Amino acid sequence: MRDFSCFGDGTVSLAAGAAAGGGAGVALDRSLQAATASVYRVALSSRKELRIRVTWTRAVAGAGAIAATAPAAGATGLAVAVDDGSRALPVAAPLGTPRRTTAAAPAPAAAQHLLQKKRGTRSFATEAGTAVSIYWDTAEARYHRPGAPEPCRDYHLAVVADGELALLLGGGEGARELARRFAPAPRRALLSRRKQVRGGGPGAAAQLVHTTRCRFRDDGAEHEVTVACRGEEWGDGGGPSRDGEVAVSVDGKKVVEARRVKWNFRGNRTAVLGDGAVVEVMWDVHDWWFAGVSPGGGGGAQFMFKARGAADGGRVWMDEEMASKGQPPAGFFLHLQCYRR
Repeated sequence: MRDFSCFGDGTVSLAAGAAAGGGAGVALDRSLQAATASVYRVALSSRKELRIRVTWTRAVAGAGAIAATAPAAGATGLAVAVDDGSRALPVAAPLGTPRRTTAAAPAPAAAQHLLQKKRGTRSFATEAGTAVSIYWDTAEARYHRPGAPEPCRDYHLAVVADGELALLLGGGEGARELARRFAPAPRRALLSRRKQVRGGGPGAAAQLVHTTRCRFRDDGAEHEVTVACRGEEWGDGGGPSRDGEVAVSVDGKKVVEARRVKWNFRGNRTAVLGDGAVVEVMWDVHDWWFAGVSPGGGGGAQFMFKARGAADGGRVWMDEEMASKGQPPAGFFLHLQCYRR
């Protein structure tokens, strides 16, 4: 394991913004209880390339809906955006307050289609003329745990573009029927995954622990990623605070362990996984650790994981010039944004 920890204050925000710019849609809403946004790159047989962003959300239980189009409190929401190159991809702000303006005003993002019913179909055409149909059924969806926004079984979501099955998530008879009706697109890859969660809180045992699963490369194994931020007292913007720990584990093996959070609230590591994937790990818990409690939910902790690809050209992460231009990093990108309750 190698340690690379020299980078500017804005690097985390820049990297997150550039990764968000790699897909259709906008940044997640920090007022949500939880959210997951995944961006897929799909190549059709016509050689047309699509970016499909699927966003699952869960509103804060016990609170009013954040907008007229938002799901009811405690309910899940689903939105799909399809970008076929008819408009420039945006440089979306990272989840939380950016430390630096990364670019001029971006071009409009591809429209998100809010799928408010539990099942149905929706058809539309993009500005470039791609005929898109969305099929979904979440009426009997099951989740890994209460409060999770993304279902794990008993649901399906399909995106058909120009008569080809561009994306199929979930399973069951409905999914099998769609797979029989439409020929699959030749290629599909998961570009990035962004998750927003809430954890910890004020008090004597403030802590956050979150686990997710992902594949860092298409032909690689599925990995379990756990991030943790622990402490006995909150900082109060400069007041006394006890020391804590930031830890990141992949498949139960600790790849990051920063015990003196007052000095190690920001850093990065390189890890080589069992399937040969080389993964860069970045963390920035400054706002989560020191910002104190605010009506908006407190500061956020960011954990980012990027699979190093051949196109990286030997860079440890990505330089600020690339990020400021909205160029997404090569390889799969996982971004976990964690807010206090």
